[in-house]
Amino acid sequence: MVTFFKKYAEPSLLKYLVLFYTFIAGIDFCRSFYFLYQGPRKVVDSLSGLVIVGVIDWAVVLLFMGFVATLTKFLLTKKIAWRTIISLHVVLSIIQSYLVGFISPLILDYDLINRNYNFFEKVTHTFFFNVTTNILLYCSMLLIVYSYFYLRQIRNQEMEKKVLENNLIKLKLKTLENQLNPHFLFNTLNSISSLVKREPDTAQDMIADVSYLLRKFLEIDNENLISVQEELEILEHYVNILKQRFQEDFKIVQHVKESTHHIKIPRLLIQSIIENSIKHGFSQQNRKLLIDLTIKKEGDQLIISVENNGKKLPEHPVYSNSGIGIINMKERLQALYQDKYKFDITNSSLGVKTEIFIQLPPSLP
Repeated sequence: MVTFFKKYAEPSLLKYLVLFYTFIAGIDFCRSFYFLYQGPRKVVDSLSGLVIVGVIDWAVVLLFMGFVATLTKFLLTKKIAWRTIISLHVVLSIIQSYLVGFISPLILDYDLINRNYNFFEKVTHTFFFNVTTNILLYCSMLLIVYSYFYLRQIRNQEMEKKVLENNLIKLKLKTLENQLNPHFLFNTLNSISSLVKREPDTAQDMIADVSYLLRKFLEIDNENLISVQEELEILEHYVNILKQRFQEDFKIVQHVKESTHHIKIPRLLIQSIIENSIKHGFSQQNRKLLIDLTIKKEGDQLIISVENNGKKLPEHPVYSNSGIGIINMKERLQALYQDKYKFDITNSSLGVKTEIFIQLPPSLP
């Protein structure tokens, strides 16, 4: 139980509940003081007893609502069905009302209740006399509890959105840095220059590819998701340029299920994985790079797999876990999908394999 409260208790929320109920309890004491002790039909002779009842009531309600607030966080964390949560709160509101009904009969002796009643009859009388007020009070404090968690969820979503926007800016800068660096431009322009007279049609196609990529990279905005089909179109132009650069040393094979074309994925995700494979796939020992791209849907998961025949990962790889591109991809996936994705880079029979598993929304066909 102690572990439960340490894990799910919210001190800030408890502070708000204390402030709220202290205000309500103060007003309720003034009401009781007037009607029961000072009013025209005085029914209680002990002012100290009235004060004690008010203090005990204050402590019992706050302790009970502290438990309710902690339980609420647990229920929301475990994603319990709302039907169950509502039913539970109805029961808890009645329990709280009955607990409060024990306080007055224990301490006060007043004429409002026939003194011939036994203790439990007095408790029941007090319960029914105040049940409506107590349940409304429970609902008011419960509203504070859920408002607290709702507002915190909105705040967290805003923070995640800012992280995602910052990552998108980093992605744009990183993409421009990688794709528009002097070496890339020099090699591309040099290839175009050598083809202008010899193969003018091919040179024209390369110019079109470069123009398309420049436009797409510079158009990166706050649209975090694009369809698989749009991503493949960007990849096609990128691969066309690479093929002219590496000629027969580079080959990419695609196995993409048509049923995945409409599914939304992070912009330039596949291009980033391909880029990482090229960067680390070529070596002195491996001058011919083969990349196998597979995109498919299995159950409620989208699987993106990029396998290359390059040098295998060492026992403690550096780039697979700490490379800027990989870190950026993981941060974007985390911001978009929280715990509903998996990212793996492992050695395979061919070479190195990168796999991303994304859990799709239930409504997605």
